[in-house]
Amino acid sequence: MARDISGGLEEGFGWCDLNIVDGRRQSAADAYLAPILSRPSLDVVTDALVHRVLMDGDRCRGVEYHVGAETSVAECTGEVVLAAGTVGTPQLLMLSGIGPADHLEDLGIEVVVDLPGVGANLADHPMCGVVYQSAQPVPHGTNNHGEVQGLLSTGMGGPGPDVQIMFVDVPLRADALPGPDIEHGYAIMVSLMAPFSRGSLRLASRTPGAPPVIDPAYYTDQRDLDIVVAGLRIAREIGAAPALAPWRDMEALPGPEARGKKDLRSYVRTNIRSYSHYAGTCAIGLDARSVVDTSLHVHGISNLRVADASVMPSPISANTNATVYAIAERAAELIGS
Repeated sequence: MARDISGGLEEGFGWCDLNIVDGRRQSAADAYLAPILSRPSLDVVTDALVHRVLMDGDRCRGVEYHVGAETSVAECTGEVVLAAGTVGTPQLLMLSGIGPADHLEDLGIEVVVDLPGVGANLADHPMCGVVYQSAQPVPHGTNNHGEVQGLLSTGMGGPGPDVQIMFVDVPLRADALPGPDIEHGYAIMVSLMAPFSRGSLRLASRTPGAPPVIDPAYYTDQRDLDIVVAGLRIAREIGAAPALAPWRDMEALPGPEARGKKDLRSYVRTNIRSYSHYAGTCAIGLDARSVVDTSLHVHGISNLRVADASVMPSPISANTNATVYAIAERAAELIGS
């Protein structure tokens, strides 16, 4: 049994960490924001869409946003901190003229700072799994559909665990694929935790709020396919274990006929789901492809920081929630120092 399955370094299986308090999922807003809403120095504006950050030369002085039909400006004497996430933060930076110059010029956006790394380096943890038809109705967990998971190394990636195995009490699969119904199926999921592939995010237009163009580029590096195939073989071994015999009727996906590497590679490409662990589009670092420095300041801009998953320079071998909280808490320390 692993001691800290969310630590990202330890191999083994354990119970998932869950943000559940008194039977309800606790969000970051519940834990951090709700207790301080009465502070006189805090104004919370809901249903707001930020258009761009406002600049005086290379100094950030505030943000422009709208609520309903009314456009407003929030000026600052201190700093602006972007925490719009792996998709929203690079989108806002590019709308503000901070990003790859050639892309911004193509859209007619005035370039404030040429930062090629904005919107590049997109990473995620894609998922695939072995789906089973159950021999009896499957009871659903009281807290979470996937309550047990493990980190393993296939020996094909870099140092540390490169796949996560998770037991799921529903037949989770790509929406277009056939399979058992929710009461008579379960899955052993394989997630690629240290992908080599990287995607990108670009603006579709200059309109704030318009969906950007996202290319996750899953499995564009052949090594990722082979690692997931290796993970599927491990999941199959687990799924065929005698301990699961009372529950196992048959393997529904990929099915007993899919055995060779070619068949399994095809299945991995077909049965793909996002783990919603997007990261990396405003990577921390000091090289030409980085966007923020080690204090989370945007390169070439004063008074502007980023504090969300977009600053992760490479994927972590863990679910990203706790790491994002750690980034936010570190940002608070830096701002307050």
